[in-house]
Amino acid sequence: MIDMHCHILPGVDDGAKDLYESLEMARIAESDGIKTIINTSHYHPDFEYVVGDKLLEELNNFNNKLKENNINVNVLIGNELYYSDDLLEYMDKKEFFTLNNSKYILIEFPPTRFPKNLCDIVYEIKIRGYIPILAHVERYSEVQENTNIIKEAIKEGALIQVNASSVLGKGPSQCNKVCELLLKHNMVHFVGSDAHGSNRRRPLIKDAHEYVYKKYGESRANMLFLDNPDSIINNKDIVLSKDCTEVVTKKSFLSKLFKR
Repeated sequence: MIDMHCHILPGVDDGAKDLYESLEMARIAESDGIKTIINTSHYHPDFEYVVGDKLLEELNNFNNKLKENNINVNVLIGNELYYSDDLLEYMDKKEFFTLNNSKYILIEFPPTRFPKNLCDIVYEIKIRGYIPILAHVERYSEVQENTNIIKEAIKEGALIQVNASSVLGKGPSQCNKVCELLLKHNMVHFVGSDAHGSNRRRPLIKDAHEYVYKKYGESRANMLFLDNPDSIINNKDIVLSKDCTEVVTKKSFLSKLFKR
């Protein structure tokens, strides 16, 4: 399997704090059947995270450490871009890494400022030649209140990632509920660990794969954990096999009454 969202490099962002923890994360990943991890260190212009050539140097050094410790995992370059009003400007400067230098980019949004013009943002990213993957969408209150926001973003050209912990219900119950709706209505294209440590927000890919396999079948599990991530790595187009469907929410008696 492939983990396409992970903060495994030591000391470069708020993920693994040191080499020891990074190696422990890699051992957990290997035991889960993960052979490839895309590092997605945060890219935020206002934070002093390691970026650019220095990040690439850290990646190469860590892959050498994996070999020295006989850990059969390969880590690839990438960033998780933090959305701000000047996102498109610093995208044009190309100071960040796409996922394995492909056309795919991973984007997260401020937890308290989810954009109202999401489809416009997706469009602007697409015309710059990138395919946006929206990270852990189940965590945003706006998506929890109206899951069809994601359907419209997909129609505009976005792809969707959810966290393995949310799929398994190992976080807020609302995140798990949204994941179930997104999976049921074909609005998920990747499940990533979004792991930040060996204990804190640790990798849970194997358990999440087993859950999806049992509930949605082998084909869906392979698509989310292997086929689509592999398309990222090889910079191939991802062809959606099924159209996403609208989530119909049940309205309470009182809401129906006051709308008369």
